Amino acid sequence: MVIRRPKKERNLKKEGNRKIAVKVSLKKYNLNTARYAAYAVSDAAYVFIAPSGKGAVAVEFTLKNGSQVTGHDKSHVTRHTSQAGNYMTAAGNLVRRFREELKDEKIRAAVFDANRDLREFMILKALSYDTAAPPAEQEDSGLTPEQEKELDALIAQVESEIKKESAGSGTKDPLGITRTWEEKYGAKTGRKRN
Repeated sequence: MVIRRPKKERNLKKEGNRKIAVKVSLKKYNLNTARYAAYAVSDAAYVFIAPSGKGAVAVEFTLKNGSQVTGHDKSHVTRHTSQAGNYMTAAGNLVRRFREELKDEKIRAAVFDANRDLREFMILKALSYDTAAPPAEQEDSGLTPEQEKELDALIAQVESEIKKESAGSGTKDPLGITRTWEEKYGAKTGRKRN
């Protein structure tokens, strides 16, 4: 009787005591995608990526001591004492999780490449920010030259009246607002003690 692995797991090999190798085609996924996906599952296994013929890499996983990927949430990793049955379950879950991460990383890479021009534009704008203001246009107040002269004369007249009022009063603080507490009420000489 010959037992065949499911089609998805045909590229899965068990090597040694706790090693699993998965062959990844570089025609379908690039090397960085495989590397990032392997890193995502490195919490449950040590990862080694090696060339595997032309156009493929072998991603070898060595389960960490007592690691087992459990549950439907493949990102949840718990530590158990490993037995033969648990090892096969952990290995299968790890491979499934790796394949999911491989697909996710492929999508992330596609989005990253699609937005490359936008990112470069935004970085260029951020790094080449010009702090100098654009040259100001001459302000047009809408007044004729005669009206401007009359306005300047009125401003000069108001400024001179303000100077006369402040110089003629003699004291700069007629209400005593700027005096200190000690000037107004006298300095404390000491406290009375009982």
